[in-house]
Amino acid sequence: MSYPGARGKATSLWLLPADESALDSELAKRLPARGWLCSHPGPVGLHEVHLHGCLLAALDCGGVQAFMPLPVGWTPGPQIPALDDLKTDGRASVAILQFLRSEVRTDERGEHFSAGRLAVRWFENEVGPELHATLSSEVGTAWAGLRAMTNSAKVQNGDGSTTGGMRIGTAAKTLVLGSRLPLTRGGWERLSLT
Repeated sequence: MSYPGARGKATSLWLLPADESALDSELAKRLPARGWLCSHPGPVGLHEVHLHGCLLAALDCGGVQAFMPLPVGWTPGPQIPALDDLKTDGRASVAILQFLRSEVRTDERGEHFSAGRLAVRWFENEVGPELHATLSSEVGTAWAGLRAMTNSAKVQNGDGSTTGGMRIGTAAKTLVLGSRLPLTRGGWERLSLT
């Protein structure tokens, strides 16, 4: 689906906890003022949300996904306690980078490695040209960090065709190739790493 004036990126990725740690370290070097919001399952407003200094802390608190408010240095309101000593600059958040965790799952078709995601979107006409440039730069920096610590993941589907544009961490690649674990992108189709 296309949204007029929308800018953003998304990629499917397979990461194990060691890869998440490497991504977190890479983003800390490239975007030191970033913070991560934990995300708890359940109805909105039922769970308290916290601002964490690193991705792993946010995932440990929430479990499945975490959000990096953009621009980095964003100041949370009083309803979001900061659990780490984060430096903020008073700007409001206008976009969120979503990290959805990958996981090894088992269903009636057997064990498989389900993809996570890194995604962001904002509307250029709502943020103006200066903030749009800032967001574009920060997202580019985050994707450069992702590319620096992952490998391109070309996958083959059941009909033999190959698809690219996805990423896989070093630990996840070792697991998948060593165990011949099939990959999924959230559906029934089983993919194999080429």
